[in-house]
Amino acid sequence: MDFLTNPAVIGLFLFFGLLALNFPVFAAIGWAALAAFVVFEAGPLSVMPYIFSGSLDSFPLLATPLFIVAGNMITRTGIATKLVRVAELIVGPLPGGLALTVLVTGAVLASMSGSNIATVAALSFLVKPMAERGYPRGFAVACVAAGCTFGVVIPPSIGFIIYGVVTETSIPKLFAAGVGPGMVMLTILGAYVLFISWLRGYAGVANEARTVANFFDAVKDAFWGLMAPVIILGGIYTGIFTATEAAAVAVVYLFIIDRLVYHSIKISDLPDVLFDSGRTIGVIALIIATSAVYGWIMQTQGLAGRLNETVMWLSGGNPVLILLCFNIILLVVGAFLEPIAAMYLLVPLFKPTLEMIGFDLVHFGAVLTVNLSMAHLTPPVGVGLYLAAQLGGVPFAKAARYAIPFVILEFLIVLIVTYVKPIAMFLPSLM
Repeated sequence: MDFLTNPAVIGLFLFFGLLALNFPVFAAIGWAALAAFVVFEAGPLSVMPYIFSGSLDSFPLLATPLFIVAGNMITRTGIATKLVRVAELIVGPLPGGLALTVLVTGAVLASMSGSNIATVAALSFLVKPMAERGYPRGFAVACVAAGCTFGVVIPPSIGFIIYGVVTETSIPKLFAAGVGPGMVMLTILGAYVLFISWLRGYAGVANEARTVANFFDAVKDAFWGLMAPVIILGGIYTGIFTATEAAAVAVVYLFIIDRLVYHSIKISDLPDVLFDSGRTIGVIALIIATSAVYGWIMQTQGLAGRLNETVMWLSGGNPVLILLCFNIILLVVGAFLEPIAAMYLLVPLFKPTLEMIGFDLVHFGAVLTVNLSMAHLTPPVGVGLYLAAQLGGVPFAKAARYAIPFVILEFLIVLIVTYVKPIAMFLPSLM
């Protein structure tokens, strides 16, 4: 009974109750935290503003709003359509060529913006041509949403930046740890799309002749866009700039190539780009700050110790079963929470157990981000799937049915990344 009267536990019940009433995530966490302080006396109320403001006072965290601005610029520059042409020439003639094009383009766009939502917005225009070529619209929407899941795994990743801030782990090493899992995701999801397309007769696409001349012409057209991840990641790993500075470089680079090459964003459109970015940044900042406050409550009220004891009891101290428990918790929580909120709430609870069993925090960062990438596909929240369904004109429930195989495969990928260490840790081990 002591557990049920713990202020942190009561606050969690209140939090999920507010979510059920359709409160925004940041408001539900904020009210739950405030109730824990005021009603259940979890701590002096005077510490709340210090935790709230202190959680945002981080130089590495500054990369998050900058990458969001970069993602919004990408959706308006037309880079996505140029990348689609390159991908079509590579995988287009294969069965399900257009669906494979969505996945490949999603992986490349993810390496530019680090944002899932920006990737969905940039790729949603492909739902209509896929439907015209005989794909069910629900399958097309699920492919676009699955393509967006690379955004939190393939570097640069906003998820890795936030995880690095929470755990005080090297962000460049986390970025390196995302490359292997990202490639595994692309390979397994691509293999599924190829198989199901062959099975159902979804033909490849050949909008133009697959010749060397056409391929180099497409690469030349997309060259400046393809150079973005080279400059961003190259600058980080050569030590020219930090991850935060890389985000600023990405914004400046995209602005310059658009002004000099693409001419897609008018000067008069820039306030709109910044306003759209600002709305997203504001929501993320509130989620981070309120989650940090509630994370403090859970730590001070002993919830981390309780979780550690419960997981040890369920697993018998077996590291394999402990990691499986953590992955199941992340999968369930990710279905209801934004990945950023889940990260701030759960990572401090998991960290003592991970350190006790000697599991590398960089490796767990890769495991966690791959797992939480599914949050964009899993109902009832499924932000990526919801946005793709909305933009593709498909009911959410219908899109969710087509997304089920992608979710199952992604959980399989999570287990592979968890238990096959070199997939995530080979590149970081070289640094």
